Amino acid sequence: MSAVELPAVFRAFPAVYTVGTDYHIFIVPATRAVMWCRVGDKVYRDEANGVMRSECPVHRIVVPAAELDRAGSYTVGFRTFKERVPYYNKVVEEGEVSFDFRPVTAEEPKFYLISDVHSHIEAGIAAARAFEGLDFLIVNGDIHNDSATLEQMLSDHILAGNITRGEIPAVFSRGNHDLRGAWAEKQPELAPLPGGCSCGTFRLGPVWGVILDAAEDKPDEFCEYGGVNCCHEFRLRETAFLRDLVDRKSSEYEAPGVKYRLAVAHINFSEPHKPPFDIEYDIYAQWCAVLREKIKPCCCLYGHVHRNYITMPGTERDIFDLGIPAIVAGVPEPGEQGTGFSGAGIALSQKAIDVRWIDQSGRILGEQRIERGAKG
Repeated sequence: MSAVELPAVFRAFPAVYTVGTDYHIFIVPATRAVMWCRVGDKVYRDEANGVMRSECPVHRIVVPAAELDRAGSYTVGFRTFKERVPYYNKVVEEGEVSFDFRPVTAEEPKFYLISDVHSHIEAGIAAARAFEGLDFLIVNGDIHNDSATLEQMLSDHILAGNITRGEIPAVFSRGNHDLRGAWAEKQPELAPLPGGCSCGTFRLGPVWGVILDAAEDKPDEFCEYGGVNCCHEFRLRETAFLRDLVDRKSSEYEAPGVKYRLAVAHINFSEPHKPPFDIEYDIYAQWCAVLREKIKPCCCLYGHVHRNYITMPGTERDIFDLGIPAIVAGVPEPGEQGTGFSGAGIALSQKAIDVRWIDQSGRILGEQRIERGAKG
């Protein structure tokens, strides 16, 4: 990746998330500013009904994915103010910075699966950047410990931006700790969620994926939550979303050019959990049936349990007969599986899925090849 010197108004590199047919470019500012993005000869602004935003903790600039893919670069412009007043705003600084952008075109793409960083942001960045040749990044939840503060919420974009340097796309998936705290309800405003919903689909070149969100990991009435969760109803809506997705298969996972199908979720819903975490088995069995019988991804990608391993079809952990390999990654602290944070570098091909678990020092903790169509 190229070296770009960031202006002082940027706290981190931009994070370019795939959302539907668009990219949402997220930039965490260090000071009050308005921002815009130029792609080719078109300008896209961070604005609300004709008013450019400056009183915001994170900028979101929406750019059509096809245009940015074609251009291969973009320029972010900014204008800073000491304060924003009704008349005659005084500009402190104005400037711009350009970034190369590489869409996913590789026949055998590579990505890093990162989750459960739990606020060890620099460690997570180091681990992901140790996996060379990234085509995209999957940010799979619990990047911060909770959503008690705005700073915690912004850490997702600081991590994603500083891994990708704004030059390759990222996918966002919510974790269960993201639901905890007063800022959790602000996630639709502060995160790249399609239509404000934390489930959806994405397309990156030959890769198509579905994002499923199991939400919290214990019953809604569990004392720890204090009566603020209604995750059961949310999961029912996701079940309806999955069924509707099957009806739209020709424009989704069976669309022309799709060679790899992925299922992404923070919580490993297809695997057994001990009480009080053994929830919603009826719903999760339905999700597994749709994945197994209709969508047929080449693998499921999980985090949550702070371990690195693979569950193969037909083995003890495959309790709902998912029939699809599941790759689990994300160990936040030193322990039996590493010297610090670790996640998974994954390479896709038509013959196999190659997984390499890498920690923050660049040490390879383990490697495993999944032959396509292999059973346990």
